[in-house]
Amino acid sequence: MAQPAGPKGGTLSFTIDGQSGEADCACIAPGLYSILIEGRSYEVRVSRPPPSRRGISGPRIVTVGTRHYNVDVHDPRERRAEAAALGHGGPLEVVAPMPGRIVKVLVETTQDVAQGAGLLVIEAMKMQNELRAPRAGRVEAVFVAEGTGVEAGARLVKLV
Repeated sequence: MAQPAGPKGGTLSFTIDGQSGEADCACIAPGLYSILIEGRSYEVRVSRPPPSRRGISGPRIVTVGTRHYNVDVHDPRERRAEAAALGHGGPLEVVAPMPGRIVKVLVETTQDVAQGAGLLVIEAMKMQNELRAPRAGRVEAVFVAEGTGVEAGARLVKLV
């Protein structure tokens, strides 16, 4: 199952028992969605089983009516980040995962950072998210300044 395309909803792709499909999805409240599949509407609750992980990927419990389903969510952005973190050799550009505004830059050029260290804070949809270093390295460049608006995929920081 994929995340909805926008803050209010969009189209999501899914695979059930090897068959792929698409559905229209609207977020009603955090963890509560209205999904339309082939003209039929469903109210869906999505929750994480304990213990919770930070990323988008991972197991979920999806409740439709009185039925509960175990669902595994795969986000390709997390796989790319993990793969980049394993390739310690070359430069790595950290890009904006979503459009937003840079609230605070936490690093400077030539600063050494550990894996997981905060690089900057980005605000999107009235929520602030701290972007962290996917691996240890030295900051070669900071491409943004505080107060700058960025689009998804914009270069933010370069680590070497």
